[in-house]
Amino acid sequence: MDLEQAVQQVSSKESFLEFVGLLCADWENSQEVEKTTPSSPYGPAAAGWENPRLGPFLGALSAWGMSSRVPDEANWRSFAEMLLAAKYYE
Repeated sequence: MDLEQAVQQVSSKESFLEFVGLLCADWENSQEVEKTTPSSPYGPAAAGWENPRLGPFLGALSAWGMSSRVPDEANWRSFAEMLLAAKYYE
């Protein structure tokens, strides 16, 4: 199951934590690919990671959250969608 499908399945703390595990595995895979086949410095890293380091990732998470319609009373899926968005957000 890809991350875009997995984020749609999040409905509880348990499924959120499963999603975080998948996101982590996706990042780890990206890091392994980058070791052998580095991406261009002008584009995303392997697996589409625009923000492969924690600082830029958290910055993107914050920026996306501020510019998007995140419900005031977010649910587990909202949290998962925010994490996935931070992977891609520039």
